Amino acid sequence: MVKVLFVQGNYDISSPEQNSAWMPIALVELATFIREKGHEVKILDRNLHPDNSILLQTLKNFQPDIVGMTCYTSRVIADVKFVSKTVKENSNALVLIGGIHATLEPKSLLDYPYIDYIVRGEGEYPLLEICEILEKRKDNKNILKLKNVNYNELRPVINLQDLPIPDYDLIEVKKYPIATFYTSRGCPGRCRFCYNQGRALRFYNTDKVISMITGVLDKYHIREFTLADDNFANLSERTTRICNALSKYNNIFHIFLRVDQTHDKVMRNLKHAGCWAIQFGFESGSQRVLDFIHKDVTVQQNINAIKQCKKYHIFVDGSFMVGLPTENVKEMNETVNFIKKYKPDAVDIKVYKPYPSTELYEYAIKNNSLKKPQSLEDWELFCDLKEGEPNLSNIPTPLLLKTVNELSKTSSKIYFKKALLLMANGHFHYTIFKTKRILQNLMGLRANEQKTRKV
Repeated sequence: MVKVLFVQGNYDISSPEQNSAWMPIALVELATFIREKGHEVKILDRNLHPDNSILLQTLKNFQPDIVGMTCYTSRVIADVKFVSKTVKENSNALVLIGGIHATLEPKSLLDYPYIDYIVRGEGEYPLLEICEILEKRKDNKNILKLKNVNYNELRPVINLQDLPIPDYDLIEVKKYPIATFYTSRGCPGRCRFCYNQGRALRFYNTDKVISMITGVLDKYHIREFTLADDNFANLSERTTRICNALSKYNNIFHIFLRVDQTHDKVMRNLKHAGCWAIQFGFESGSQRVLDFIHKDVTVQQNINAIKQCKKYHIFVDGSFMVGLPTENVKEMNETVNFIKKYKPDAVDIKVYKPYPSTELYEYAIKNNSLKKPQSLEDWELFCDLKEGEPNLSNIPTPLLLKTVNELSKTSSKIYFKKALLLMANGHFHYTIFKTKRILQNLMGLRANEQKTRKV
């Protein structure tokens, strides 16, 4: 038996008290799979327990053979570095890093001296094979021969039907503001700004999904939750079955959805099941920009999605980006006018930032408008860039920043007015969670304005 400690890094160790933790479902899935194969597992979420003494005490008490972390291109890199160093200095455990950043930028992590191996792609079977090597006390050099490890070839994607139901008892469910569930992996979209492009869309076994969600709802008496798939619903029988099962509960939930899936049947099913809010990636009010980023939808479909939500009395949570490569002032104003005219209930608008190995990232590198980070420290600073740096669009930076700041403030005022109504209707956890994120964004905008004035 091998002991595996999974650590969810702190989203932002510079201000942990501001964090609103999401359930580390990827780690729950991994831990459940590894435990079913006979190994001992534990999950430590440093967003819930940022005190470093807790990490040290866990290492001492649990004495893991492996410490695994997930890393994405964000400020979590700082904590990945800290935890890796702490583990190597206070235990004999191997340090393994997986996740999106490990998959797309393995060299940056492998060059860091306190990381032993990285696991690219889906981690269930590579991690299991590493456990078997340690359990049989084989030479650790055998790890370097495994698929998905370091720069080695990736194995075929997993058949999700074969995976066990994630065990939510592995985490402190009640300490999270929103319960989170996934019913699929991958995305049907091909957006040029997204790392998920090209990842095969697969679905978990529908019976297992229903059993997982209803089991957690029953056990923990959860009122609100999120179905966090990139695109949860469509016209499939699977969506209908899940919605029918959820309709038997007096619960409310939030989903993410493509605008081209807001068919009447889908919306009726969602509303009947308890869906009260949908987040859409509208991205832009310019058709030319939507086409450029391969969104594969029209502005009219964006409009129709808002109208469908209003028809079925579902809250519209709109996500937008400005400052995209090739975007000009006229096109940015089309987005501004879209927001003002069609009035989503909540608006999250940000300046575009490139993420590694996406098409737009490579486009920016090729056009010499972006310099590629060369080390993990560079990536950490890259993640910490303020709004508008770098500005990859044809929009003057002061105007870009001013537009985002003004829209964010206006939409925040609108949301705060609606927040009281939402809470009156029982949407406590989501409203508090969303309010925290908006306040954090406003604080960032204020700091950015001060920096701009100094410049």
